[in-house]
Amino acid sequence: MSETPHAKPSPGDRTPSRPSRAELAAQTRRDNRNRRVTHILSQRPEDAGAIAMNPTTFVQAMLPHKERYLLGADGERVTIHGVGGKPQPLLATTYAATNGSFTLTIRAGTKRGPNHVHPEVSRGIPFGGLARLLLCYIITEAQIKKRRTIDLGTTLTDFCERVDITPSGGEHGRIAYVIDQLQRLSTAVVDYRWDTFEGPHAHQRGESILFVDSYHFWHCAATPTSEPADGGTITLSDRFWHEIVVGSCFPIDFRKAQLFRARPTAYDLYLWLTYRLSGLERTGRPEVVVNYDQLHAQLGSHYKTDEHGKLTASAKKNFGYKVRDAIRAIAAVWPELHVEFPRGRVVVRSTGPDVQTRQAKRAK
Repeated sequence: MSETPHAKPSPGDRTPSRPSRAELAAQTRRDNRNRRVTHILSQRPEDAGAIAMNPTTFVQAMLPHKERYLLGADGERVTIHGVGGKPQPLLATTYAATNGSFTLTIRAGTKRGPNHVHPEVSRGIPFGGLARLLLCYIITEAQIKKRRTIDLGTTLTDFCERVDITPSGGEHGRIAYVIDQLQRLSTAVVDYRWDTFEGPHAHQRGESILFVDSYHFWHCAATPTSEPADGGTITLSDRFWHEIVVGSCFPIDFRKAQLFRARPTAYDLYLWLTYRLSGLERTGRPEVVVNYDQLHAQLGSHYKTDEHGKLTASAKKNFGYKVRDAIRAIAAVWPELHVEFPRGRVVVRSTGPDVQTRQAKRAK
């Protein structure tokens, strides 16, 4: 007696494969982002109490997007023998960004080295969206409280909630990242320099400013639920307080800064657009036009340039794509924004800044 062979299921009858964990995680991130965008659009920053203050100096020239390393004469990273003899790359000791006549230089603080041969090593330059967000939060809190000492909360979890970061432990967790960036900001020195040329004469002026006078952080090995003996604090330096916090800031929507924390290019462009549109409104000009080389000089991204500091052809193409993608993301939460992209340029039409008032309100 012969058996009837099983019929093969048609393509339409096949059960769709289950999404992978990576696909589910990506979908969750998209859903969360869409919910945050909807929430931002539903309420003005003034009504949401989300007005924060950002220093103008860090729009003229910005912090780097990525980690900066100490490079040798051959252009390669300098490494030393770290703990257990493992190679350890040294972090950069200085970082400089030049925009026209203005140069911003950041000198990193130090930390304990891995051995007696290297007792002190660079702590590293503050970088990425988190460093920008922390700096903005600290300045805003100082303006709201009208004092140089800022309370960071009794626990790491408390502080992370204030800046909308989900705390996670471990060597590569977010807690370690938050503490690291706070330490970098707190131990860095900022140098400002202006170089101007009038015929054969060159004029140079500048100043150096400490971010903070003193700081106290939670134990670096703390867990999200651990309770320190007392809370974390930062006391801004007197010069930073008077010249930056009091004298040179502009308002932004802190919810958007939080949204772009993981996208430094979008974060930088949001700051730049807000600052430039405020200038257009103040002067009555209809637009601002910059080319990609000019814009690249202001952002913290570092694409390949030639000996004259101009973007190479391939770098300009990649940078242009990144800029257009970032501005589309910004426009999703700033519908009034009007930006055009004629070949090799960015044209920003005057529509007013994102935040009108200059008074800081507690970010939620």
